[in-house]
Amino acid sequence: MSLAPNNSLLIASLKKTFADLRLPLEMSIRSVWRGSTSPPDAKMVLDNQLLSLIKRFIDVRKCSVEEKQRYFETICHWFDIEGEENTFPLPAQQAFDPSISERLNRAPVVIAYLEEYDRKFGFNYADRTRHALFQFANLVIKSDGTVTNDEAIALLQLKQTLYPNGGDSIDTSEIEEKTRTRSAEKPTADEAATIEDEPLRPLDDLLKELDALVGLERVKADVRQLINFLKVQQMRKEKGMAELPISRHLVFYGNPGTGKTTIARLLSQVYRTLQILRRGQLIESDRGDLVAGYVGQTALKVKEVVNKALGGVLFIDEAYALNPDGRGNDFGQEAVETLLKLMEDHRDELVVIVAGYTKKMDAFIASNPGLRSRFNKYLHFEDYKPEQLVEIFKVFCRKAAFEMTPDAELKLLEIFKLLDLMRDESFGNARTARNLFELTVSKQANRIVTLPIIDEKVLATIETADIPTEEDTRSSGARVPRSNQASALGIENSS
Repeated sequence: MSLAPNNSLLIASLKKTFADLRLPLEMSIRSVWRGSTSPPDAKMVLDNQLLSLIKRFIDVRKCSVEEKQRYFETICHWFDIEGEENTFPLPAQQAFDPSISERLNRAPVVIAYLEEYDRKFGFNYADRTRHALFQFANLVIKSDGTVTNDEAIALLQLKQTLYPNGGDSIDTSEIEEKTRTRSAEKPTADEAATIEDEPLRPLDDLLKELDALVGLERVKADVRQLINFLKVQQMRKEKGMAELPISRHLVFYGNPGTGKTTIARLLSQVYRTLQILRRGQLIESDRGDLVAGYVGQTALKVKEVVNKALGGVLFIDEAYALNPDGRGNDFGQEAVETLLKLMEDHRDELVVIVAGYTKKMDAFIASNPGLRSRFNKYLHFEDYKPEQLVEIFKVFCRKAAFEMTPDAELKLLEIFKLLDLMRDESFGNARTARNLFELTVSKQANRIVTLPIIDEKVLATIETADIPTEEDTRSSGARVPRSNQASALGIENSS
């Protein structure tokens, strides 16, 4: 089976997301495993989850067993899914940890494990996984360019499984009509009320949250300047004076992990507090959410995402992927043109923030005159310095009730200094700090589990031996210094 147009981009994006989930999944499995045998490998658990989804949606296809087998093998090849029996039908699902069996009745096993991890450490991996699994199921269903009624029913049932407390309860007798009209619907009254009933956050509280962020001094100054401008515009409006006609849409420049989504979320609340936006919700999206793989569906996808964002902020990460290299010869150009029209149609109830690498965003904005006219405010997000990355690491520690010894903090600083020397456009900034934190917590657990006495102080303390070494990070797939470079700065491997 051949790839439908643009599926390769979604496959690459999903493969990266699933790879990023393996480390927290591995840590979560270890933390809750109570079986008599060794805990299952994270990749195996994730592969089993994907295999289960593939089988589920192949089952509803109207084709022969031989065609289903070919389709199954193709998708396994796309995602490098391993297993002892990559054949259709699949063997029975493997039994997993009974300590979380009650969760398995309401959530896929991967989400059940990550919910436990998020609860302990304050992350949101479970939500990221829900989104990725739903995108994966969409890919499986839509990769042949058609969606049957049976497939639509199965997809909506999966959505209800992934989001048991969100979305409408959908009667399958009405599914055909729902799938035709859902993309054109605005948010329901109940959905809007859920957000609008939340109390407004005082502007002073939002500014304190802004000031508490590590680094981002230039961005903080730009945000304050923007807020002051908006406040003055509101004052002029209240006094019946003319308002300056200016676009509220923004461009965020910067490398990964520099706080772009955090600032976007904060700004969405500021806009609501200043009564510029009615709801103030942040809807995050990327090319996979906006661009379809076949004719006639891209505009519908863009309308669906925009309708969810009405009254709030639509944040499009890696926006340049919508129009790669400015070619304009795929469905991404249709997405851009549809988005521009909707921005004009809903100019009083929608703010759009596009974000990505600096050079690529310059090319993206220059690729279309409509983009240049609608985006005239730019915020540049600088990379974090090593000392700031240590502070970010310490924020993760505080959220999870950990403390570092002074020696551990010094070793961590040296590692960040070395990573800074090796920095390129793909450097993860705060994401790198988070990855190192997760590796540290995992290594700390391995160190203390055999101690004769484990009290609260031992559980909460991160020592020098817990800071990841080159060998630790290499085995986890994280981007870390090679041993010869580490030795040059006096960072020795430790066990």
